[in-house]
Amino acid sequence: MGMLDETTARAHGAVDQVAAAAAPAAQWLEEQSETLGAGGEKLLNSTCKYVAAHPLQSLGLALAAGYLISRLTR
Repeated sequence: MGMLDETTARAHGAVDQVAAAAAPAAQWLEEQSETLGAGGEKLLNSTCKYVAAHPLQSLGLALAAGYLISRLTR
């Protein structure tokens, strides 16, 4: 029974260490979520405006990007 208690205590200690290490990152993500979301939304809006203003150029860029990605993943 002593071996089981020791293993359980070590497992709990490891979980506590992981939780303590991840807590600052989780806090930062929580604080920055609005800023990160707004940045993504701003990028999406500017991309939509660019595609609407330059449809043929956007199509050409999309085709070129797709071709390059397909060549890189082979």
